[in-house]
Amino acid sequence: MEKILTQQLRFVDESGRTRLFNGMNIDDKNRDNSEFCYNLDEAFFKKYKAFGFNIIRLAVTWQHLEPEMYKYNESYLKSLDKIFDLAEKYGVYILLDMHQDLYSGNDGQSVGDGAPSWAVITDGAKPRMPIFVWADGYFFGKWVHRSFDHFWNNSFVKGVGLQDRYCDLWKMLAGRYGNKPALFGYDLMNEPFPGSESKRMFARLIASAAKNIAFNKKFNRGKMAKSLVKGDTASLLDCIGGNAIRDIVGKIDSYSEKFDLKKYSPFLNKTTAAIREVTPNGIVMMEQSYICNSGVKQSAPPITVNGEREPLQCFGPHSYDIMVDTPLYQYANADRVKAFFNEMRNTQLRLDVPVIVGEWGGCSDNKDTSWFPHAYELLEYFDENQWGQMYWDYHGDDLDSPLMTMLSRTYPVAVAGKINSYGFNRSEGVFRLCFTADKSGESLIYVHAPIEELKGEKYSVKEEYENGASLISIKTKAGEHSLEIKISK
Repeated sequence: MEKILTQQLRFVDESGRTRLFNGMNIDDKNRDNSEFCYNLDEAFFKKYKAFGFNIIRLAVTWQHLEPEMYKYNESYLKSLDKIFDLAEKYGVYILLDMHQDLYSGNDGQSVGDGAPSWAVITDGAKPRMPIFVWADGYFFGKWVHRSFDHFWNNSFVKGVGLQDRYCDLWKMLAGRYGNKPALFGYDLMNEPFPGSESKRMFARLIASAAKNIAFNKKFNRGKMAKSLVKGDTASLLDCIGGNAIRDIVGKIDSYSEKFDLKKYSPFLNKTTAAIREVTPNGIVMMEQSYICNSGVKQSAPPITVNGEREPLQCFGPHSYDIMVDTPLYQYANADRVKAFFNEMRNTQLRLDVPVIVGEWGGCSDNKDTSWFPHAYELLEYFDENQWGQMYWDYHGDDLDSPLMTMLSRTYPVAVAGKINSYGFNRSEGVFRLCFTADKSGESLIYVHAPIEELKGEKYSVKEEYENGASLISIKTKAGEHSLEIKISK
């Protein structure tokens, strides 16, 4: 496997080819495990590769890795070792994600995950189970707010700062996996949360939403009233369009900026420095805070180590429709979500780094196909921006579910040059790619179904899969290149 590097807005390999990544989140949120919860064996990887997936966001938690202070869970780590080895065999990259939701599961007292109980300081606030949706602890949970406050302040536990111990954990992982060929990189913390400062953010956000709905001309209040009277939920939700999103959420940009500059950025720099003490390998992924998932401006600067810009870094935004985690997700609005992602595109351009969308999707039932039109719009949007993506999330049997008809698609895996444009037109069954090469090279394209015709270039089949898909090779010289693949429906 070639080492993956970064070059401004592109991922590149050691041959200088543009690389794109297509995959899924596979997470372990169980409280106490001696090994990773899913059996990612040879059969899994063979099928995963056949559907065109070449990366996994492997989500683990601090509790799994260090259930007792200073004692790493060796049996769990050995199960990760096996995943890395099989990933290498099948050419699948691993992004290690240190996952958290609500900071911690608090030994089963909340639905969260992340930190072990010894790393939780709530100042007496009692954890509880959710009232509405799992995330309501972010809005109302003093125990969540105080836990994050202590983490960002590096409060001491047994004479050691919480962040210092967290950095030691990442150093251990970097030492263990930094030289693994399958390593893509490190996602330092899933959806970091500001802590107590969020109370003012949420209050300001609610006030802004109410004011905009009442007075902003972008809202069709007549249509909203009719939808309410008729009980037409889909129509009502569509009244909150993408064109008004920034009008609402922009009111808390300054609060988010304060967190990003004073808390989140120093954490990124500190944790990355700890990893770089151990290895120069692996791309460091910057996320945005949980608050920014809905289009609030992200303000963290590029990651630096000892005052120098970290050369291997990328941005991994997350976003879902506002109805995520509820039965109303069937009414998800792609225009709204693309508005969220438009702000994240601004962040990418400001940071001058490549992007893999770390999380998107969010349909709780992976066998439900009613929301696929929404998903198709987002996939097209990612292609337009030349973004990789990792779907949330794997449930254990998804490689045999209808979900694959949406996620498995033709895309360029490696391109010997700079991509000008690419995309798959589902209605036509046609994939198109245009790129510019400054030297001879080999490009690889994953094709999810048998090829009827390929125009523009000659190709050879590099790998064939049992599901009718293939990985094809195209060898080109310097210059402009365009190709079109007609795919069997």
